Amino acid sequence: MSNKLPETKPLTQFSSVNVNTPLSVKVENSVNVTNNENLVNEVQGSTHEVDYLTLSGFESTALSSTALSANLLVDEFNVDDKLNKTFIGKQLLSIPFNCRVVAKNTYNRLLKLPVKGAFQANTYLRALCDFCEAMPVDVTWSDSQIELVGKTQASQCHQICINMLNLDDSKEAVVFALEAVLVGFSIKARKGKYIDGDIARYVYDKWWRKKLSKLHSVSVERVSQYVHLVSKKSQIYVTDTNFKKGRENKRRNQLFMAELELINERGEVVDLTEMANSTNANPVNRRNELMARLYGFEVYADKHGYVADFLTITCPSRMHPVHNSGRPNEKFDSTSPKQANQYLGSQFAKCRAHLARLNVDYFGFRVAEPHHDATPHWHILVFVKPEQRQVLRDTFSFYALQVDGDETGAQKYRFTVEPILKSKGSAVGYIAKYISKNIDGFGVDKDNYGNPADIAALRVNEWSSLWGIRQFQQFGGPPVSLWREARRLALKEEVNISSVWVAADSGNWCEFMEALGGVNVKRKDLPVQLVKEFIETEGEYWEPIGYVIKGLSCGGEVYVSREHTWTKRRKENESSLALDENEV
Repeated sequence: MSNKLPETKPLTQFSSVNVNTPLSVKVENSVNVTNNENLVNEVQGSTHEVDYLTLSGFESTALSSTALSANLLVDEFNVDDKLNKTFIGKQLLSIPFNCRVVAKNTYNRLLKLPVKGAFQANTYLRALCDFCEAMPVDVTWSDSQIELVGKTQASQCHQICINMLNLDDSKEAVVFALEAVLVGFSIKARKGKYIDGDIARYVYDKWWRKKLSKLHSVSVERVSQYVHLVSKKSQIYVTDTNFKKGRENKRRNQLFMAELELINERGEVVDLTEMANSTNANPVNRRNELMARLYGFEVYADKHGYVADFLTITCPSRMHPVHNSGRPNEKFDSTSPKQANQYLGSQFAKCRAHLARLNVDYFGFRVAEPHHDATPHWHILVFVKPEQRQVLRDTFSFYALQVDGDETGAQKYRFTVEPILKSKGSAVGYIAKYISKNIDGFGVDKDNYGNPADIAALRVNEWSSLWGIRQFQQFGGPPVSLWREARRLALKEEVNISSVWVAADSGNWCEFMEALGGVNVKRKDLPVQLVKEFIETEGEYWEPIGYVIKGLSCGGEVYVSREHTWTKRRKENESSLALDENEV
């Protein structure tokens, strides 16, 4: 692989995120509230440790069950003296339940070392406890405790808001004070368009519960990676805890949707579940659309003289907690999968910027999927002009190896190129299995590690949802929103949009691109544009719903693809009609 770019200009090295920045469950420069009634005092430049289980007079029996679980496990540690058992019991209280057995097994193995075994075992347990306590939330919280803390924080923010507004403070000052409360949980301030919307979120327990639940799941997953629990030897892609939690949330959502229906201004009623299954939320629809677009790209490439390469880019070894063999990686620097994916995105952006400076003509698709230890890697199907093929390869090779490119095995494993040869198969055939096994496993027997593809796909989906990683992304070509809206439109007599609609309705992505001017037309120059309408109606958080897509415009004409306004309501039955409880 080439380590040089087809240009001599100096290029900035990637600056990695500091993944070891300690996070603490503390409130800095915040406001302390006692019994959720009176604003006691505003603390400037100080730090308060908060006991969220007893704040505002609440108590939780979950704390005693946590201690009971830890005390029972202490007896399985191979130590006899009371001092060590007390130390171990105290450390276990900070470790999530799914990691305690792993911690126990590792401790007992270290204890058998001939040199300073007890010292190394205790050091390991202390370091693990410190890592857990550095998470933004308590990793031993249960769902009920998360809900309790969410209500407490919302109540605290509400009281701060009331007190400041009663003192005629500005809304900007109120938001600044409420954002200080977020610091204790490392929650990023929203900074929305409407200040009322920001305040409404910060004082609403539902918003806090969602944020804290997400933080808790991510924190548990990071601790699990720290103890090497996520791997093909144990729990692949994602921990069983978060996999079951994600599946349960989806099951509850389906049950909730089953109780709802949609009604429009004409009185037409549609089952909400049926409506959802007709969209890309349905894995079958999602896979079919991706395959249609991929096939259209390949047909367009063949028609216009492009060749195809299949690229794979992998993260540096320090971002992998576990080796491919299943052994722990001593180089692991606690990089999370999300941070690793951001690194890949950063390097990809550098590639695209450099190729744009060289006027390289290319387009394609990329797929993000996890290694067995949850660290992402990217597969990229790229179509490029033959005379620019080597320039593209050298550019991707340079940036893929820009960070730690001299480490052992980097030249062989960190970046690979496979030319697509028609004699061996189509370009779509190369990437089809990666799309299928990352959606629903359709047509694939097993994943790369011998697991049933359908089960593996479920775990990959939960991995993507947990870490907020976008699995599929098109680069080059028109936006898919135009395609979807064109497919919504009924066939009209106006010829200035019919070619675009007919191509979309027939599922022909190649003709659709050609009708819009080709793969390289800039969005602002597309003959067809999205039409959006601003909705003034307030949503859940005291702010306008904002811009929503209404249709397409072409040649000065507007074609409405969404004619109806739908409202959710509970399904009609005799009891709900009698009690007038249909509205959600």
